[in-house]
Amino acid sequence: MTATEAVTIGNLPWPEPPTTEEVLARVDALGPGWRERQRALDEAVEFPHQNFAEAKAAGLHALCVPTEYGGAGFWLPGRFGPWYEVLERMARWETNTAQLIQVHNHAAGVIAWHSTPEQRDHFMPRIVDGAFCASLGSEAHLYENGAEVLESELVRVDGGYRLTARKGFASVAAAARYLMVWCAVEGDTPYAQRLVFAVVDVESEGVELLDDWQMLGMRSTISCGVRFENVFVPDDHVVGEPGGWVTGDPRTFSCAYASNHLGSAQGAFDFLVGYIGSRPDLSGSEAVRVKLGQMDAQLFAARACLRATAARLDRGDDPDECEADAVRTMHLAKDA
Repeated sequence: MTATEAVTIGNLPWPEPPTTEEVLARVDALGPGWRERQRALDEAVEFPHQNFAEAKAAGLHALCVPTEYGGAGFWLPGRFGPWYEVLERMARWETNTAQLIQVHNHAAGVIAWHSTPEQRDHFMPRIVDGAFCASLGSEAHLYENGAEVLESELVRVDGGYRLTARKGFASVAAAARYLMVWCAVEGDTPYAQRLVFAVVDVESEGVELLDDWQMLGMRSTISCGVRFENVFVPDDHVVGEPGGWVTGDPRTFSCAYASNHLGSAQGAFDFLVGYIGSRPDLSGSEAVRVKLGQMDAQLFAARACLRATAARLDRGDDPDECEADAVRTMHLAKDA
């Protein structure tokens, strides 16, 4: 099945590559509803299923899908800036949903970049049709201290591999069809040089989503642990050449995290401005005005760095230098 055979114009989320303004308009149409549900979802520790259904209907699940499959083609050379601007806007409305949509889209983008043409023709239409993806890299346990050690390996068997592993922080797993597992093929070389992506159907025998997500923050992401017990992964569900993420992909997640931090901070700032504006005793205070000005300056600085870094990525500047700027941006956004 080719890309042309798999999808038709009638069901493409983005029949033509959208402008940033078009995507932002869809986000702004959904944002008030997301924000209204935020507290109840947090208190119930409940995944935002309705938000995800709305996001899919608006095409936000296909932002990092290549344009030839009906996606927006974000998080690719020339389209980094729009991706970060949209992420910031989503987080300004509701940070948990923004983080989840980010994780899904990044997983879709990784699969698209590293797949063979045949794998892309298999996975992309299904993702466009609503198959959500979780990205499982961390092997840190939620309630244990100590250094994290990556050791998940695929063991070769007839027709594919077997995977036994425990992964943590599986955001989107509660709604996912595919679990994109960062793991390595067997070998003696360093782990990063053997790293590939196993795209595991969540209904596969041996997959268990753990009920271990009890946090003070980001509660509605339900970023639980997942246990894989001798799970069969067919050859055509192992994506990427060993080490390809390190050697053949210039992208990272740092600017996306910065976008989410920045949008969350902007949302909090907007609330403060509205509240203070309704209180003459506070709005008339010179000390309060100075503090608000300092907060606004921090937001401006972080956003300026984010846009400058995105512009470097879009120009195709040296990836290592761009990542250094991205990490600087992320620290500024965390402090904003």
